[in-house]
Amino acid sequence: MRRVDGSDASLLGLDPLPVALWLLRDRPDDFRQPEDCHRELANETARRRDVLAERLAAELQALRTAQAAAAFWALRRYWLSLSIALVGFGGAVALLIWSSFAPGGYLGWVSLGLLGLGVLASAMAAAEYGAARNRWTALREAARELEEAFGDAVAELLREIILERTPEEKSWGSLFDSQFAPTLVGIGVDQAISSSSYAELVEFIAEHPTSAIGIAGPRGVGKSTLMEKLISGKRGSIGVRISAPKRYEPGALVRLIHGSIAQEILYPGLGLRTIANPTRGRRQLLRQILLGFAFVVAAVAIMFIWSHDQEEQSYSSSAGWRVTTLTVVCIAAAGAWLALAARSLWIGLMSLRSTAGVGFSLVRTPQQELKLLAREEVEYLRYTATAQSKSSARLKMGLLTLSGEDQLSLAEREPTEADSVERLRLFLRTLTRLTGERVLICIDELDKMDKPEDVVAVVNGIKDLFHIRRVHVLVSVSTDAMHSFAARGVVVRDVFDSAFDTVVEVRRLSPVESADLLARRATEFSYPAMYFCHAWSGGHPRDLIRAARGCVTYRARAGAPVPLATVVDAVLFSDVLALLRATTEKLHADPETADLVSEVLAFRDLLQEEQGPLHTRIRSALDVADLPVIAGPVTEASLMVQTLLPYLRLAALVSELFGVSRVPKEWKDSAVEKAVQYLTSAQAAMAGHPIEAARAVERAQAAVAIACPTSVAN
Repeated sequence: MRRVDGSDASLLGLDPLPVALWLLRDRPDDFRQPEDCHRELANETARRRDVLAERLAAELQALRTAQAAAAFWALRRYWLSLSIALVGFGGAVALLIWSSFAPGGYLGWVSLGLLGLGVLASAMAAAEYGAARNRWTALREAARELEEAFGDAVAELLREIILERTPEEKSWGSLFDSQFAPTLVGIGVDQAISSSSYAELVEFIAEHPTSAIGIAGPRGVGKSTLMEKLISGKRGSIGVRISAPKRYEPGALVRLIHGSIAQEILYPGLGLRTIANPTRGRRQLLRQILLGFAFVVAAVAIMFIWSHDQEEQSYSSSAGWRVTTLTVVCIAAAGAWLALAARSLWIGLMSLRSTAGVGFSLVRTPQQELKLLAREEVEYLRYTATAQSKSSARLKMGLLTLSGEDQLSLAEREPTEADSVERLRLFLRTLTRLTGERVLICIDELDKMDKPEDVVAVVNGIKDLFHIRRVHVLVSVSTDAMHSFAARGVVVRDVFDSAFDTVVEVRRLSPVESADLLARRATEFSYPAMYFCHAWSGGHPRDLIRAARGCVTYRARAGAPVPLATVVDAVLFSDVLALLRATTEKLHADPETADLVSEVLAFRDLLQEEQGPLHTRIRSALDVADLPVIAGPVTEASLMVQTLLPYLRLAALVSELFGVSRVPKEWKDSAVEKAVQYLTSAQAAMAGHPIEAARAVERAQAAVAIACPTSVAN
């Protein structure tokens, strides 16, 4: 990807112009525009560098951080050691060659001194090389991620510009003509989260010195992304996101939190580092075999070189140094051995300095104390300490020997859950005192747990971490799991409400946010179609992309532009059949409800036999056929059956609203926008209680009746 020389510091030299031109020229299906407009579109994309910089803020900051970490001054010890080593070895070789032509004098001793200096410097450089290599790797990775994200961002911005320049009759018309949208997949969809939910969390954390926050919302709405954005967006804070285990074990989650925070301090952004390697023994054996083979080869080579030197050497009566091939080989071998020894000594000294504060500075900085603290915590969590003391006395008098021995061994016992919690509390207090920064502990995906009692136990187990100054704990669980747990007799929502200072419901996307997401993903995707996708998805990011992909797929198979009403009915009918199929499978799985399967199948067959718009077919089928009714205790099957009627009525209302052909002015009418909002709310209510869903559909029906006065919404 081409860079420009300092023309735009905000994008670190990346130039969007050639990228936009390449997209327009080499991807005609996705960006099908007249060739004479390519330059103008690319220039407009290049003029909006500030938009690209805002969208790539995280990647740009990551690259700046990596560049600073890999800069010359940050790696000055490595570069200084390497420079000294090169100078030492180069000077030693030069003086050795010079002394062979000018025997006598002190040049040989000076060359040995330079050789020793080079050996020590190379040992220091070798010790620093590992850290330097990691920083260079991180720099290359950050640059690669930025270039990939930059290409995607330019493509998204280009799609938005194309839509802005599309004539209103097409962008707001009732004809659908978007058939190429390769980015309408789940990759990156989780980055679409409600900005209001993020702003609410940021404000709450900023206004309180400590907090315990619950995050609730349907699956896929962006709870994990919200946590990641909080961690990456809060400068001056230390944050970790931990996925809850599938099975609850007392103290395990606390130790996981403890270790994750310590690892984040030692290796920021790298997560937990695995130190156990199951293949280490086999590799060690192979290494020893290779070293033995290399030793034999080296011995044979030295003997061969020595015999060759004995045959070729010429005697000289002049005093001074004689440099033979064997001499050079021996000096090089001795230098390599000294380099390895010095490297081991240097690493040992650096390790001693980092763990005990011994070495180059009498007073440790807060950053050094922080690293030492984190390393001690990792050792505490991973290893078991054993202390052993032994004393003996012996007295010998001639043939008589008296001896005594005393030995004491102390092995550290396994810490209890209370011990682990108290150790973590002490660690967090020390951490906030040394850094003065906030600590964000994000526990995600509690709904993965099989037993609802485990969810309650996890929440109760981490209560002791709440309200430590500068420590903010965020825990997420899906509302779907809450409803499922409630059906089994455990009300998780009550535990959330009582344990946390506030429970933030992650809001679904607004119409503007949905339109913005689709405008970046698909070219020539009309605004009325965006309205439909937003309403039918209920503002859920994944369902929004799924509905849009269904529209594009139908248009591509049709081979020509199709009326929006036809596309909408096709997508709705596919989803209705999927729900009927899922209901049938759920009823068939329970012997007590298996006899109700025939009623669902009869309704499905009747729906398929009807002709005309989908809303008339659904209403005609509902007038003729009866949907099943399940009496008795609340189960997942009964909830699904009770939601079936509101869902079908909602699908009919959506079909009715978008089945009317409108001009752009009519699509922009406030009555249509209000109807879309009520339909969106009704779709979101489908995840709740069936009675709530039915009431939401009633409100949507009234709004659709106003937007479609010539139709009868019943």
